[in-house]
Amino acid sequence: MPYADLRCDQWNDLSDEAAGRLAREIAARHGLGLVGLRNTDYAGRAHRTALFDRGGLRFALVPGGRPTLGHDAARFHPGAGQLASYTDSAEEYGLPPLTEHVDAMTSPVRVVDLPAMLVAVEAFVPDELPLPPDDPRVRELVAATGIRGGGAGTVRSADGLTVELDPAGRVLRAWVVEEADHDAAMAALAALGLRTATADEWEWACGAGAATLFRWGDDSPDDGYPVEHPTGAHRTANLWGLAIGQDPYQYEVTTDPTVVCGGDGGVTACGGSGFFLGWLPLATAYRDEEFGRWLASADGYADEILTRPVLDLG
Repeated sequence: MPYADLRCDQWNDLSDEAAGRLAREIAARHGLGLVGLRNTDYAGRAHRTALFDRGGLRFALVPGGRPTLGHDAARFHPGAGQLASYTDSAEEYGLPPLTEHVDAMTSPVRVVDLPAMLVAVEAFVPDELPLPPDDPRVRELVAATGIRGGGAGTVRSADGLTVELDPAGRVLRAWVVEEADHDAAMAALAALGLRTATADEWEWACGAGAATLFRWGDDSPDDGYPVEHPTGAHRTANLWGLAIGQDPYQYEVTTDPTVVCGGDGGVTACGGSGFFLGWLPLATAYRDEEFGRWLASADGYADEILTRPVLDLG
């Protein structure tokens, strides 16, 4: 059976020995290092996760199949806190009933055919250029912070430079994000032998087949925005082992320049639109079509372009 035809049920039904053998075959075929296999539990579901390494970029095996994607808002039953939050937001911003709004902000229910693939565990910045610690720009930024000892952390400049420091104030890593459009980002991935996910693939990779609004269920905290919760189901790797859809500020582009997933650029949270609206961009099927069209237009801009790299299984 071709690797790309591997379905979720087939993968999980394999014995540990057979799964290990298959994972080693995939690694050898694609020039990868096999990090290992482990049993994952997330939101009441179990899965066998296989992790691979390619030059420091980690990938997880995401089985294929014929899943149902999208969200039917009619099956969403908000909690009391979610309903109260949305009611306040609707009154302030003149929004429609909650079900109508959720329907408008999520992709339609559909059945799709998807191959098994290797998906990057972390989002990737194709336009990110590493810099050596002695680069003049790095030295200037570090000097400007005034950090000497006890300065572990991350500092950033207004022009896209980021520097990570150890407790002694020494540079661990530095990089600068150069301006790039969607085409340039896709070309940068292609040069690495990768591509980004389609919108359907992104939904499947994020939700792993969960029928709920969020990949962890229908509930969301009513005492703060996602960035104000450093722990929780949204900060935990999902069923496939991916760190995905964790921060609405960190939206990801797909193969369609007008479709972004996993966030809204922080528009709702930064604007103080209400806690439920602030969590909604983390919904698996979230779609802000207006934001996507603007981002892809001549007027749109982004500080950085995040993608979810995919390595096809031959």
